[in-house]
Amino acid sequence: MTRRKLLWCLGLTTPLVTLAGSFAFWRARLAHRPLALAVSTVDAVPRTRLAAWAAAEGELVRAREEVTAVLLGAPDHLPALLVLACIALEMGELRDAQEVIVRLRAMAPEQPEPRLLEKLLSERQRPVPVGWGQAFLEAWTQLGRPDLQRSLLLPDSTSVGLDAPALERAWNRTSSSRARLTLALLFPAPSEVHARWILQQVPELDDSALLVAVSDLLTDNRLVASLRQEAASVLRQRLARLAETCPRTMQLRLVQLMAGTERDVPLGPQEMDVLEAISVLPAWKEDSFTRSFLEARRCLTEMAVPDASGAAFAVAERTLGHRFVLRLLWRAAATREQLIEDERRRVGRMLWRIGSRLAEQSSLLERSVGTSLMSSGATSMRHGGDQRAAFAHEDDMHLAVMTSLRAALDRWPLRSLTEQLLESRARSEVTWLRAFVGKAALP
Repeated sequence: MTRRKLLWCLGLTTPLVTLAGSFAFWRARLAHRPLALAVSTVDAVPRTRLAAWAAAEGELVRAREEVTAVLLGAPDHLPALLVLACIALEMGELRDAQEVIVRLRAMAPEQPEPRLLEKLLSERQRPVPVGWGQAFLEAWTQLGRPDLQRSLLLPDSTSVGLDAPALERAWNRTSSSRARLTLALLFPAPSEVHARWILQQVPELDDSALLVAVSDLLTDNRLVASLRQEAASVLRQRLARLAETCPRTMQLRLVQLMAGTERDVPLGPQEMDVLEAISVLPAWKEDSFTRSFLEARRCLTEMAVPDASGAAFAVAERTLGHRFVLRLLWRAAATREQLIEDERRRVGRMLWRIGSRLAEQSSLLERSVGTSLMSSGATSMRHGGDQRAAFAHEDDMHLAVMTSLRAALDRWPLRSLTEQLLESRARSEVTWLRAFVGKAALP
């Protein structure tokens, strides 16, 4: 699935001074005109984008100033009008929002975006609103789940960002080990300096989810081989210690088994014995994606990181350890052709059992790699029916993902909507996705 890209562009600047009475100004200046997507100034598009980014970050004063300036020079610029309507909705200025939405509907009567905003407005006017996320999903569904990915009214993606220099500045501003570990998981590529600092923290790290994420970082092939080998030894010791506190779960033990190994190397006899012991454990992990998300968001919010929720979701995904599962998948494939039929079926049963536990998890990544393990296991066991069932499940999830993308959630400059939907998604991403095809309620 396409994940939200993080570009640290906003959030640390000083808000611009508010323009008093901007909605009154807009009402006085703008008259009803026919649909026109052309703008009268070259600055309209970038300034509308800035307004949308500011609105998505909750900087509503700045956003309103930017969009009012756009409409002064380009009163028919539909994306700017849409951003203005979103700002009014977010600020609770429902009468102003209604006036802008009426104008949008008059100018673009066939477009779904104004009608969706109209439904959101109706929901906000109820004595007890159901919440931004539920209201949006209901409205979008009632409109026939229109594809908004190429919308001419919505601004470009409102995702804001984290580039390496900004991350480095945030790293240098904090002395908190937890904060630095969280930031490290967001760097586009691990540096040796950061990796060595992180490695020093491993012997005292008692958060199993964070240890899995750190294991992923410290075994990254972009690090020098000597550092990866040193890290693998330290990681295996710490993983073994924490695994003792989780006797019923697979994840820490599998990460320990795969850490520092090469993807194309067949599994050895001793590794297969360890893998078999792991495969009969009753659960994949004890920790929850939600806890990792909330902890990362708290940490990033305290550091004033823009789009803290989006960044926290990316951090939480690093705690899943899915790359170690993929390494198992590759190594099992390298092993398969060297085995006699009974041993091949034995490996297949291991992969099927581990994949089954993964497929019970709430995240899309875990569900996807779990299904891949089950499919590989079914192949080794010569169970064609089980393999087809795994493929069918994967097809269902693919449909849900592709349907959710049609809503273009990263292009709506409504911070409350984005925050509520991300929180809901963190509770159970699989259920969240199924809600977009009408097979579940938002979690």
